[in-house]
This record gives sequence, structure tokens and C-alpha cells, in this order.
Amino acid sequence: MRAFAILVLPLVLVPEAEGADYMLGVDSHPQEGVPQGTVTKHIWDDSRIYPGATHEYWIYVPAQYNDAESAAVMVFQDGQGYVSLEGPVRAPTVFDNLIHKGEMPLTIGVFINPGQPDEPRDQRAAQYVPLDDTYARFLLEEILPEVGKTYNLVDDAAGRAICGMSDGGLAAFTAAWERPDAFSKVVSHVGSYTRLRGGSEYPYLIRRTRENTKPIRVFIQGGMNDINLTEGSWTLANLAMGSALQFARYDHRIEMGSGGHNLLHGGAIFPNTLRWLWRDYPGVKGAGDAPVLDDVVGVWDVVTNMVGQERRSVLTVSAENGELVASLNDEKDGEIRVTSVGFEDGILTYEYVEPKSPWDGTVDDEDKDDDKAANKDADDDKVWTGEMSTWAIVSGNTFEGAATSRVKTVIDYSTKGTRRNSPGTGR
Repeated sequence: MRAFAILVLPLVLVPEAEGADYMLGVDSHPQEGVPQGTVTKHIWDDSRIYPGATHEYWIYVPAQYNDAESAAVMVFQDGQGYVSLEGPVRAPTVFDNLIHKGEMPLTIGVFINPGQPDEPRDQRAAQYVPLDDTYARFLLEEILPEVGKTYNLVDDAAGRAICGMSDGGLAAFTAAWERPDAFSKVVSHVGSYTRLRGGSEYPYLIRRTRENTKPIRVFIQGGMNDINLTEGSWTLANLAMGSALQFARYDHRIEMGSGGHNLLHGGAIFPNTLRWLWRDYPGVKGAGDAPVLDDVVGVWDVVTNMVGQERRSVLTVSAENGELVASLNDEKDGEIRVTSVGFEDGILTYEYVEPKSPWDGTVDDEDKDDDKAANKDADDDKVWTGEMSTWAIVSGNTFEGAATSRVKTVIDYSTKGTRRNSPGTGR
């Protein structure tokens, strides 16, 4: 416990030139004709929640802002690293470009550093690591009301996002987890989902909410060469978060890069991260548009891994009168009845009758008899255990997700698909 109490991970800011694998794109640089917002520095030294702490913070205000319109809000932990115009993220410049193009809403950014009673970041662990609502209350009861004295801010969760790196990423997730009524959108860069009695608990806590998910959207970025020490592996911890968010069916994305414990990868993909985060917010370009069904129409080769055994099938999806229909042909059982198929917000879902239990050969006769009795009304002479459901994130001509069986308990099986052909390609 002593190591847990004193460990403070450094905020690593590597110059862009030292991260050749992750270069900033055009949306991270000033563009001709794009109005530039303003950034002002402030001090908060009147905290009741963290008595005696002094917090530096910066406020970004878009050039298009006016008091008549409530602005969305995005809060950044370790704010100095995100607000710098020469750093690896350059959030104000990205905001300028995306707001100008209508790809994110009019948003005020609040970039706040940890409390500094004596030396920089000496309250970082105390504020960012605990799994409770203290830090969220600090933002909601002190910082945002102070900013709101000057600027017209939205007061609903849909218009509030929160972001951070390392322990700051953990703090961002905790704030939304504890107060989903106040923060609905999270960006976590190389988050610290590690440490016993700390962030390592989240994957299990997330999985337990599968039937009652919290109304939050989460973007996880991790590095395959991140920190690995006594408190845990940051790489494995972020992978575990992605797995848990998928199992519980949260609106999420996970991007694992080849980097380490820094913001180079997170900064390089930050514009697309924001596009994904705000994609359905009122007024954003494309928000409210109907899904493009052609994105999933075609023939998909599907591989489902059932506890080490690969099962292959061919999923054929077509559109008829604006609705999707699908058929599934399994390599062992032939044609399988698909009972429903849907595509919304980049997620392909379909349900089908499973001809036989994926647990055949691993359960005893009594369990098999129970399965038969439970499904005695099947519409054919095959023994089946019920419906399997697939939930998968579509990315171009591939998808990845899970097929779920409810034999004995809820079990997810890794599922991947590759599209043979897409409309108009002939492939």
C-alpha cells in the first residue's frame, strides 16, 4: 500500500519531432480562413473541496461564441499539456478547425492543472486516483460555476465532455462514471486503470453493468509499449477496459498504438477522436442522418472463436425497401435462420438461431436435457439452445465484436468479419 500512496506518474510531453510514427495532421495546425479562439489563464485558490490548493487553469473560447448561445464544455486534466499550441495535442487549434467545419459543436475548453500547494502536481495522485466523486464535485461545484459566471455554458450531460492522460485519464473516466448526469463523454489517453484498490477495479465494475449501462460514451487510447511496473501494466489495463466496455455494450472505441506513456498517439488522432465523440450532437454536421445501409450490405466472411475453437460462417446482408435483411450459412450446420439484423451508429447487430450448443461436449447430460426441454418448441428438428446475438463495430470492410450465448450464463465469443464485396466495387 505504501507504493500506491506515493506513486505519482509523470506527465510525459514528447515534442512532435521525436515521435515520427505519430505526426500531427492538418486539423492540428492553423488553417487559412479559420477564425482562432482565445485562451486566457486563470487561478483558482478558493477551493472548499481541496482546501489550500491552488489550481492553474486556462479557458479556450471559440471565435464564434456569443452569450446568446449556450456552449458545450470539454474539461481537460493536466490542462497545460493539452492547451499548449506547441505540444503534442494542441487542443485549441483542433477546436478552431473542427468548430469552423461544423464537425464538433461550439465548445468552450477548460484546461485545469492539479492543485499546487508547494510544488507542481504534488496533489495529482490525491485528486486523480481515488475512485469516488470528489474530483467530479470539484469541477461541478467550483470550477464550472466559476467559468459560468463569464460564459454561457450548457448544463446537461450531453454537452459536457472530459479528457485526460494517465492518472488524468483515470480521473476523467471516474468523473463520468460517478456523475453520468453531468459528463456523458470521456477521452482517456494511456489511462491508469491499474493499482490494486484503484483503477484496476473498473473492468469488473463495467462488466457488471451490462444489463444497465451508464449513459456515457468512452474513447480509450493506449500504447503497446506503455509502463509495466509493480502497480500493473498500463497496456494490459487499457486492453482490459476496452474488453469490458465491449462486453457491457457501451458506446466506445479503443485505439491501441505502438507508443509508450505519452500523448503522441493521442494527439495525432485527436481530431478524429473529437469527430467521433461529438458525432450526434445537435448542429454537428451529419448528426441525425440515417445510417448508410450500404456500409454493411454485402457478403461477409465471419469467424467466431468459441473458447479456442473457430467457427466459420458467411453472412449475407442486403437492403430491401430501406430495411436490412440477412442470411447466415454456417460451415457445419448450413443455413441458419437470422431472426433480426440492424445497423446503427456504426454497430452491426444480428440475431440467429443456434442449431446446437457451443458447449456441446463440455456439459453433462443433465445440462443438455435442460437445454432440450427449454427449447422444445423449436421450429425444426435440431436441438438448439436459443438465439445467439452478435454485436460488432464496423470499420470499412471489416467488423469486430462479439457473439453472445446465454447457455448457463452470458458468454461472449470473439467475432470478426471481412467483407468480400461492397456495393459498386465488384470485389
